[in-house]
Amino acid sequence: MKVSKNELLASLKKAFEALGFQPGDYYDAADMVVWLETHGFYGFDRLLAVLTYLNTTAPVHADLVQEDTHNFVLDGKGTSVLLCGSEAVDLIRSKVMKGSCAGLELINCYNRTFIVQRLIKAAQRNLAFIAYWRQLDYCVKVSVKPGAYLPEYQTFTMLQVVDLQSLRIFCGKNLDAIEEQYVTELEFGTLVDTFSETEMANSYRNSVEDGIEIDETLWKTLDTLVARVLVESTDDSRAGAGD
Repeated sequence: MKVSKNELLASLKKAFEALGFQPGDYYDAADMVVWLETHGFYGFDRLLAVLTYLNTTAPVHADLVQEDTHNFVLDGKGTSVLLCGSEAVDLIRSKVMKGSCAGLELINCYNRTFIVQRLIKAAQRNLAFIAYWRQLDYCVKVSVKPGAYLPEYQTFTMLQVVDLQSLRIFCGKNLDAIEEQYVTELEFGTLVDTFSETEMANSYRNSVEDGIEIDETLWKTLDTLVARVLVESTDDSRAGAGD
């Protein structure tokens, strides 16, 4: 079945609310899923992979466990980037506003591809980002220029030891400044593949023009979550009637 982008966003926001996400978090999470799906990154598949966890575990946010002037470590405590991604990007962005560049490592986190949408969003404030993480036996690198609406998305062979459940993010005024300051941390192996901006743009255009294809089983699952919120709201409304 096909749904519109607005219809999908509305359903996802309510679904994440039913899962215990706070208002700012469920807006961000919905945006992450829709952005990935409409740009060819299989957002629905990534959402399905984490739904059971989110439905059986209370929302968890990352803790700041280490910091110095320009470098930080956040512990995601085993949660999804859908929950802790915005926290990580907001922290590093706030530090760059006061200086040149900053680096952050988000450890113990899952579903790291969702971070791409948060980087694109933050790049609209004239900031550049480079992020990378390990995916199976490869390293994914995402670069976003200041003001860019699409990233450079590449995979490389592993050159250095990267923890399986960590995400590194670097931020600065431009990509050259980041690469100059963090030259040793940004060493990669042989280029394996590139997901081009043209492919992303075509995927988005088709999604907007033709509607977004969603599996009926996933849509019914979202409907079930949405109903949970609506039922709670109705019960609360009845309880407060006449006050």
